[in-house]
Amino acid sequence: MRRCRHGTRIGPVPYRESVSRELYLHETIDIVGEGSVPYMEESVVGFDPDAIADRGLALFGTWAVQGSTGRWPRVINVWELTDGWEGWARLCARTNLRRQANAELEAWWHRAAGWRSGGFDRLLGAAPGSPSLALVRRPATRGELFLHEQATVRPGAALDYLAAVREEWAPVMAEHGHHLVGLWEVLLCETEVCTLWATDLEAHTALARATDAARGFPTPGTATDPRLVSWRARGRAFDLRWRHEILIPCPGTPMGPAVWAE
Repeated sequence: MRRCRHGTRIGPVPYRESVSRELYLHETIDIVGEGSVPYMEESVVGFDPDAIADRGLALFGTWAVQGSTGRWPRVINVWELTDGWEGWARLCARTNLRRQANAELEAWWHRAAGWRSGGFDRLLGAAPGSPSLALVRRPATRGELFLHEQATVRPGAALDYLAAVREEWAPVMAEHGHHLVGLWEVLLCETEVCTLWATDLEAHTALARATDAARGFPTPGTATDPRLVSWRARGRAFDLRWRHEILIPCPGTPMGPAVWAE
């Protein structure tokens, strides 16, 4: 177990062994101007999923995309669907089929309109070994920042790739201070996957230096870990195409800090 510079706890999350799995709504929100922080804070305290989504959602996390690593300004929200497909059905009915009768949702849309201009949603299914919200909360896992991977694989290979991540890559990443908190296949699609790792700035930078060293660009004093290169070669077996971006968690989100870092 290690702690980041601001005292947030970084540690492994226990795997869920159940055959059943959770479903998630993954939102990429296009933010207007400086609206990232108020939008995230509203997601934490101002959005009532019981009333708006008929008890279909629970907040898994809300993060701002660090502009140095991806398109900005954007916010990533992930919601766990309560009761799996039953929660999905309630969500669809309450926010789409019967949206005109949803006064709470209409009020939320009016508030959110000042902070966002649109977005892109994905329905996710947890792969075996992906921690649920309950498991993430149990060890009080926190991250100063998160590594967000969105990747494509050849059709039909999503679950095979995610199994390899769990069995082969997650132990290596844990040694480098990155702990798996999301292992998801994108549903309604046969080629997309998403992973999420809790870490801190020190571990992120150390991993970047170690990866450079393994690829032949050493930094004095940095040990070489050949597994960081061999994993990239392993991905070719799945026709892997990936992109990483850094996410900054909002205080109050289940895996975020208590307050903004000073």
